[in-house]
Order: sequence, then structure tokens, then C-alpha cells
Amino acid sequence: MKGKADSVRLTAIRALDTVASGRGLPKDVLEQSAGDLEQRDRAFLMELVYGVLRYRDTLDWMLRAFLKKPSGLKPFTMNNLRLAIYQITHMRVPDWAAVNESVEIEKAFGKQALVVNGVLRQFLRDRHQLLIPSLQESPLQHIVISTSTPQWLIERWLRRFGATRTLSLAEANNITPTLTLRVNTIAATRDEIAGELDGLRIGYEHCRYSPHGIRLKEHVPMSALQPLTGRVYIQDEASQLVGFLLNPQEGDYCLDACSAPGGKATHMAALGGDRLQILAVDAGKNRVNRIIQNAQTLGITSITPVVADIRALPVQQREFDKILLDAPCSSLGVIRKNPDIKYRHSEASLKQLSQHQLTLLQAVSGHLKKGGLLVYSVCSTEPDEAEDVVKEFLTKNENFRIINNMDTLKKKYAIDLGDFNDHTQAPQGQTPVMVSSEGFYRAFPDVHQTDGFFFTVMTRL
Repeated sequence: MKGKADSVRLTAIRALDTVASGRGLPKDVLEQSAGDLEQRDRAFLMELVYGVLRYRDTLDWMLRAFLKKPSGLKPFTMNNLRLAIYQITHMRVPDWAAVNESVEIEKAFGKQALVVNGVLRQFLRDRHQLLIPSLQESPLQHIVISTSTPQWLIERWLRRFGATRTLSLAEANNITPTLTLRVNTIAATRDEIAGELDGLRIGYEHCRYSPHGIRLKEHVPMSALQPLTGRVYIQDEASQLVGFLLNPQEGDYCLDACSAPGGKATHMAALGGDRLQILAVDAGKNRVNRIIQNAQTLGITSITPVVADIRALPVQQREFDKILLDAPCSSLGVIRKNPDIKYRHSEASLKQLSQHQLTLLQAVSGHLKKGGLLVYSVCSTEPDEAEDVVKEFLTKNENFRIINNMDTLKKKYAIDLGDFNDHTQAPQGQTPVMVSSEGFYRAFPDVHQTDGFFFTVMTRL
């Protein structure tokens, strides 16, 4: 090994091996792998790992033209090749450096140095011969190959959105978003936080929909936001809207059914002036500890954390005024933050998830008082986990109905989503919108610059 850059590349390969084997999520693996790396090397490591994950299938498509038996390579060698091709095609790394460093790493830690050298040098000579089908020629193959999105998912989107819109969504999923902050209104105002960001020389803009949201205009390390600790919480804008839809009031008795890490619960608390009672339930002790830590950091006292299976929640002394079920889901709406998600799912897994989500929704609904509000949300782009779950629930529970509380959003919080038409009736290829006539809210990364998110508000009759 020649130097620090080689060491970072080796760390990246090993991190990719760990993620591919299912032994850890990228964020956790990187946190463990980064160790005492300086900020510049840490950023380089993240770009390498997330870049390869983001374009894994595209890189493999390129490599298949120069590999006789790609399945015969060990994961270390395959990730070494992917890393080199990614550097050549997506980073400002000299071609010779990417090749030489990959060969040296393979000599020291792999067993296929001759293969790596031969494949990469042939790639440099002949890569101009790799031609992706045009969008007009084959929309499916063009989008699948160019955006590294699984074919089954692109086929779904083509049926829903058409080729142009599908390409837009798939491309947006490959753009790493900057951080979005939610101001903790118990401790500060948005103007105060904006002033501090000015002082820190961090570019930002106010979120379009959330009156408590600030979107940074540049990628910054978490350490740069240290002066704002306790007064902001990192939370996507679409996720912030859930709290407003619940409209928590002083004295409300609320349930956050799948609460960890507590972002929505702490927002509900802040909206209620921290003068309400929120039962924050999650099944894992470590996950509940994160709720406790985040509440303490934000100075929130109205949250009672509980380790429990929401399907077997003990009967409460009284029914809840407000319930949030942010259900476990595929997370296909947050691919831009976690690119490995798109390789982890299939249509079969969506079906399994939807049945679990329906079970959870049925369970929590029994704890809502008459006239109370129940918000169901998922960070998924797929109707199987969203509209379909709610429709089936309503079919089985005639004492529940969807309500439109847009007036509350406008009058109390100055949130106006009323400029949008019905996305379910938009002609194929046109831009989808936030609110449907059925009362379903949807946000997309390519249109709203948020995570892909679904939510709806129901009440018990």
C-alpha cells in the first residue's frame, strides 16, 4: 500500500463487501469504518461507497462486456473493479491512478491482479463501444441501465408515470440531497436559526411547505451544525408535514406507534407546546433509547417512551386523541439517501410488507377515540404500501373515514398545498402533485425536492 488514498480505497472495498453480505447498513458500516479519518478522507470514503452502491448495476453492465465469468469472481475483486470503474466514469480521478491503485490493492489483498489489470485496461481502450439504448428506442432498458434501478421497479413506474416521468424519478434518486433541518420551536424560531446559519456561512433556503423547515444549499459535515444542537433536528420536509396534519393540541393524549428515532414525536411535542402527553412506542430497546436521547437533546419532556409490540399494546386508561402510525416499509422513497434499498426489495416483498402494515393499522386503530385523528404514513413510492393499505383498511372498518384538514394547515400553520390538482388523474407523463381528491398526500424527490412519502388523515366516527 502506497499511501492514505490507497488505504481509503481498501476501506471502501471492505465496506462494500460488508454491505453486500447483509452484515450492516451503509451508514452504520461507514461509521465503523471511518475511524479517525480526517474530514477530507471521510468524504472521499463516503463518495466511493455510496457512489458504487448508487450505480452498482450500471457498473456491472459495463463490466460484463469485459468479463468472461463475472460470477466466478470473489466479492472483494468484484467490488475492487466496481470501485475503479466508478472512479473512472464519475470522479475526477486520473484513469491511470484508478487502474494502478486497484491492481496494487488486488496484489496485496486479492488473488486476481492479472484479471483486474486486464479488464480495466481493456475498459479504457474500448469503453466508447458501450452504448446504452436510447429512451426512444427502449425506455425500459435505457432507464434500468443508466440509473441502476431494478427492472421490476422501472416496469411499475412506466405503467404509472410514462417514460419521461419515470426517468426523472429514477435520476432524482441518484442525487444525494443536502440536509433539511426542522427548527425545534420550543427552543428557537426559524429566523433565529437562519441568522445563525448566516453567521456560520452555511447557505440555506426556507422549505417551501414546512414553516419549520430549512434546507441547506450545500453538503456540510455534521460537525458544522454543532452550534445548533438542541435547536434543530435533521428531518426531511415531507416527514415534517406529518406533525402538522396531526395538529396536536395542549392536553392531547397522543400515540406515536412506531416512533424511533423520535423525529415525529418530538415535532408533535413542539407543536403542542410540550404541554401534552405522547406515548412513543417501539419494539426495540436500543431504538427506544434513541427516542429518549433525541427528546433530551431537544429539551422535550412530554414524551413517555415505551418498549412494546404495538400489536399487543396494553389497554390504556383512556383512548388517544391523536395516533401516528409511520409504518415500517420498503423505504423506496428514500433511495437517494440509502441507495442500497433499491436492490433489497421485490414485488413479493412489497406484498409481505403491505400485509404487515395493514395488521399494524388495524391494531392501532382500536386505541383511537371517536372524533380523534389517525395519520398513516410510509416513506415509499409504491401504492401497495400506501393507498392500497388504507383502502383495504377502510373497507374492513366502516367506522373510519379519510378527512380533509387542509383548512387547518392553511389557517393555523400557513401551509398551502391547495395549488395542486389531483395527481391520480394527471395525464400520463405529467408532473404528479401533492394531494389527491381522495385525501391521499404524496411527495416525490424529483418534483417536491423531498423524500418519496405518502400520508393520509383518518378519523373514527
